Amino acid sequence: MRTGRPMTRQGRVFVRVAAFFVLLVSLGGGLGLAVEGIEGRAALRGGTLGSLAPTDRTCGKESCTWIGTFTSDDGSVTAPDVELRDAVDVRRGDPMPARIDGVRLAEDAGAAYSADYGWLGPVVKGSALAVVGLAITTGLVLMLRRQRAARAPRYA
Repeated sequence: MRTGRPMTRQGRVFVRVAAFFVLLVSLGGGLGLAVEGIEGRAALRGGTLGSLAPTDRTCGKESCTWIGTFTSDDGSVTAPDVELRDAVDVRRGDPMPARIDGVRLAEDAGAAYSADYGWLGPVVKGSALAVVGLAITTGLVLMLRRQRAARAPRYA
């Protein structure tokens, strides 16, 4: 059994806020990643087939993503400002292609997915992030309960 000073009120409040923050970030980020993967899988299975004409790129720390106008193969669907999600790493200096064929548009028309998009990775990463966040939060809550039990008066 651990012996030491009991946690102060401010310490307990800090641990509660930290537990809530960890839960919020892990569930929000984890579910966001998982939803992206599931959306990609749905688009690859039944989304509108067409091509993306890149007009811009959005860059992060390591790579960039093409943004452009999606046009279906039969010309019946056109969607501007669609983000392409694929397995190709695009760098800042890479030349912009005129058109990328064989992409499928998601239902919300905010993203298009190429055939090489790996939907399983985001689902697994998102699920793992959510589970780890739940485990950390559970550990913090159990720590608070243990502290409360140690503070409670004991009657003989």
